[in-house]
Amino acid sequence: MEPAIVAGRRFRYIQNPPMRIRILRSVPLVPLLLGLLVLTGLAAPTAARARPADDRLDRAQALIDAERPIEALDLLQPLPEGRGPRARALLLTSTAKLMLGQMEEGKTDLDRAIELDPKLRQAWLNRAGLDIADGHYDAALEALETASRLDPEAEDNHLNLGAVLLLQGRIGEATQHFERYLAVARNPAEAAYLVAKNYAGGGYARLGVENLRRAVALDERYRLNARIDPAFRPISESPELEQLLETDTYQPPSDYRRVVRAFDGRFDGGNGPILSATLEALRTLGEPFDPRVEVAPEWAVIHGERLRVKISDETSAGGDGGAEILLSAPPEAFTSEAWTERAGQILRQVQIGLIRRQRAQEDQNTEAPPQGDV
Repeated sequence: MEPAIVAGRRFRYIQNPPMRIRILRSVPLVPLLLGLLVLTGLAAPTAARARPADDRLDRAQALIDAERPIEALDLLQPLPEGRGPRARALLLTSTAKLMLGQMEEGKTDLDRAIELDPKLRQAWLNRAGLDIADGHYDAALEALETASRLDPEAEDNHLNLGAVLLLQGRIGEATQHFERYLAVARNPAEAAYLVAKNYAGGGYARLGVENLRRAVALDERYRLNARIDPAFRPISESPELEQLLETDTYQPPSDYRRVVRAFDGRFDGGNGPILSATLEALRTLGEPFDPRVEVAPEWAVIHGERLRVKISDETSAGGDGGAEILLSAPPEAFTSEAWTERAGQILRQVQIGLIRRQRAQEDQNTEAPPQGDV
């Protein structure tokens, strides 16, 4: 049983009981927003966290964050007294109902929350999300502008405004907002990825790939995320995207620990024995790694918690099979002695796995009757 093999623009899952295969996904509060452009505020209801007078609000928020909306609704009854606490409670009940697909009731509670406290920024973000789902982009833009005025320094203001402008086809204005967002973002890699998702969702392949390339240059795991992110489906046939997904330019920094070893095992686009032997080696040794394995025609990357494993196809021009494994890790992950020992263990275990597979194949060939025999 193998972890998930994420190959090219398509991927397959092979269940592996000791590992939970986890797909990174956007979890908007409003189900109808799935597949639409990214509004960051919809993923984190920050305004509802503002020191509620009733501690039930904190606990209800935690339940919503844990995707347990029914329990949150039960906890919030009866609603607290006071305009402020009641408004925040209604924002939470609205969120929970929207998560349950109770759209009309959720909208009603949201409007009541805004009426009681027009300064609830998260309520305006959620209102914008509902307007987007209904195709009311002008109203969504107005709601987002209100949210921006309530907190002019909020990092996501320009991303949200750009997302709706993009839906309206106002590409120039959207790009200006995206660039302003990228200029102030505290996490440049994540910011570039979110902008790429917006462009990709709108079908703008060149701009989507350009920003995804920015993200990958800062953190290569965003390349893996893009392979399985539905936001990139509208541009999945883009040659530029395919080239980006099939290219690995990562080089370990000069201070990283590293070791390279050549093996006879074939790579064959990830179907040869070298990849399965490497995965087996890591599991056998208890070396933790991301169960999503990135595979391209000429390489595979396994992201460990402490180290990175890259397998490269080294097939000769004459067709002789071969592969190279590059192990690398930041200097703080291992002492020099511990690295030498761990890298040696992994490479020896890979060799053992290859020998075992070769013998199994030879036994199978010996047992198989010659072609033509009855």
